[in-house]
Amino acid sequence: MIRVAILAALALSVAGCQTVSRSTVPASLLTCSGEPAWRKGGTQRDVASYVADLRDARADCADRLDAVGRIVGPTR
Repeated sequence: MIRVAILAALALSVAGCQTVSRSTVPASLLTCSGEPAWRKGGTQRDVASYVADLRDARADCADRLDAVGRIVGPTR
C-alpha cells in the first residue's frame, strides 16, 4: 500500500514537470574501515583481539551501508 502511494506521488511530480532528484550520499559513508593489520604474536589473546578488531571493522561497514540505504531508499 505504501509502495502504491509512493509511486502515485512520483507519477504526479513527473506529470507536473518537476524534476525528481536523488539524495546525495556523503563521502564519509562511501568508505569503510580497513581490515586491521595482524600483530605479531601467537597467543590466543592475540588472535581474540584480532578477531574483535575484524568484527569492529565489519560493524563499521554495515553501519555505513545502513546509513546509505536510509538516504537512497529501496531500489525496487
